[in-house]
Amino acid sequence: MICISIGDYGLDACRKALKRCEKYRRQFPDLVAEIRLDLCGLGEDEVHELFSGSRIPLIATCMKRSSHLCGAAVLAGAAYVDINVFSYVSLKKEEQALLRSRGTRLILSFHDYQMTPKTEALAKVYKEAVRAGADIVKIVTTASSTEDALRVLDLYRMQRDGSLGRRRVPLTAFAMGDEGRFSRLEAYRLGAPFIYCALRKKYIVAPGMFTMEEVENFQDKTVVSGTVAMPASKSVAQRAIIAAMLARGESEFHNCTRCRDIDSAIGVAKQFAQEAYVDKGGDLIIRGGFPPEKKKSESPFSSLISMSMQSGGRTAFVGESGLLSRLCIPVMAQLGESVTVTGEGSLMDRHMYGCKEAMEEMGASCLLTAGETLPAVVCGPIKGGEITLSGKKGSQFITGLLMALPLSKKDSVLRVQNATSVPYILLTVDVMQKFGVTVDWHQEGDELVFNIPGKQKYSPAEMTFEGDWSAAVNFIVAAAVFGSLTITGLNLNTIQADKKIMDVVRNCGAGIEELPGDGGIRITRGSLRAFDFDATDSPDLIPALSVLAAFSEGTSHFTGVARLRNKESNRPVVMEEGLKAMGVPAKVDGDTMEITGMSLTRRMLEGKMLKGGNFHTFSDHRVAMALKVASLGCSSKVTLDSTDCIDKSFPGFLKLFESIHQ
Repeated sequence: MICISIGDYGLDACRKALKRCEKYRRQFPDLVAEIRLDLCGLGEDEVHELFSGSRIPLIATCMKRSSHLCGAAVLAGAAYVDINVFSYVSLKKEEQALLRSRGTRLILSFHDYQMTPKTEALAKVYKEAVRAGADIVKIVTTASSTEDALRVLDLYRMQRDGSLGRRRVPLTAFAMGDEGRFSRLEAYRLGAPFIYCALRKKYIVAPGMFTMEEVENFQDKTVVSGTVAMPASKSVAQRAIIAAMLARGESEFHNCTRCRDIDSAIGVAKQFAQEAYVDKGGDLIIRGGFPPEKKKSESPFSSLISMSMQSGGRTAFVGESGLLSRLCIPVMAQLGESVTVTGEGSLMDRHMYGCKEAMEEMGASCLLTAGETLPAVVCGPIKGGEITLSGKKGSQFITGLLMALPLSKKDSVLRVQNATSVPYILLTVDVMQKFGVTVDWHQEGDELVFNIPGKQKYSPAEMTFEGDWSAAVNFIVAAAVFGSLTITGLNLNTIQADKKIMDVVRNCGAGIEELPGDGGIRITRGSLRAFDFDATDSPDLIPALSVLAAFSEGTSHFTGVARLRNKESNRPVVMEEGLKAMGVPAKVDGDTMEITGMSLTRRMLEGKMLKGGNFHTFSDHRVAMALKVASLGCSSKVTLDSTDCIDKSFPGFLKLFESIHQ
């Protein structure tokens, strides 16, 4: 509710102010007015006359020198009485009872006109007010810095996560002064029952207070709301489809929503399994077996010749999927014949780090271009045994080896040093186990050690693909900055790497609620603070987190970003350039990235919304989705040169995105 503060001196002046307030009730029907009894110079009879004759619900605000007027205001029909919490608890019981009579709601308040105490001290005030029976708690301090204001706003996060106690009493908490001005609006956006303002600038009664005209202009055009359902995890689906291709018998997959990367995996299965199709009910059926029956190649890429290398007799076309390419290199080698692994688009420029050397060490061949890019001609089988690899460049080839080695004649020990994207490696193990394959692992120092018995067979399985956390991250960020969303279809017990987004947004100030049953999660915006993030295990989060950082107060620091240069684009640099063009300070330096942000509320108040314009996505699906989220906070239209790339992972993204904002 909008609360107009009135501190005009004398009864006639107060009446005139209330008359002006009445005009706003047509536009704002729940508007209330605060009568500052310490400033208005009214006697008890005048208080009674003013309150009993008002057409607007009134708050009687009573400081120490006007506390004797509280009772008169209540008896005259005050809707609320605002009194210092410590003054209230010192009153006699009959005096307290008077203030609670006639249905008057009690606002117990605390004001510090000199400074902002520590959050712990403010939390104690809140708890004291709740114990005293407050209907609303009001905590107001004086800010000499943005950090002071943020400290007051932390009370909303503490209230949300239960740190202030089980009973959640409505809270109005902000800081006075120029440095704290944004906190007045931020508090309202976070759920404060009132936003205080003056009829005009000359009537302002507290430092940093808004005028009614300013409040009228705070029409929030950036609100997102609604419910969105997430598609199947392509990380799970691609691994499971290849496992099914290797399993003799029929595997069945439910919730197989489609994207280009999943379709590429299905295409490989069609080439090398006995049968792969989507039935009338939408389920994916794969009849596989190892070794597969030989088929005449149906791929238009079978005649491909690159860098003077002759193509193998069969071709695994992997589209633009980095995971699928590095997975297929060792898996296809187990066929014991020459197979060409190739793809399209930016994948053909991506370095296949370490694939050739590892394959040769295990008795197979892998011919790449001079630049160590696709196409790759592989031939095995892989003999198994013990091998040590570096995980610095990623987990995708390690995933391929893990899935291929159970088919070797010998037992294998795979040692991974300096592992990155560890959750993705463990996701691979989880999928393999669902198909009856044994893999044991443990950690020795900085090494992950996998013991893989040879001569194993994949068994067919029935699975329901869980929702994709990588698809959810952009909607989670959109809600954390701009509003509230319910997101369904996600497994809250997943080992998907990008579930890490939950910890990040919670720690920087957004609200997260896990809904009962299969209700999903609800994300609500908060007062966001800068954060640190290590991308080592969750590199795909960087584009979305870059946008989150742009709307978080302070400088956020990312590490582990260097290997993102070998994705669909040079992601750290692309996001750096995009944010700079939008007016956000950003810097990439080697393996680190820094982004200096500002809360959405401050951007609105200070006219520092992001800049619109024309932007390049470099055909990178994650960059395109992140820039769409950033566009919600831009002062002018954002045009992307390409959005077709989003179909690589999330064809339904644009339609869902349009549905959540007005």
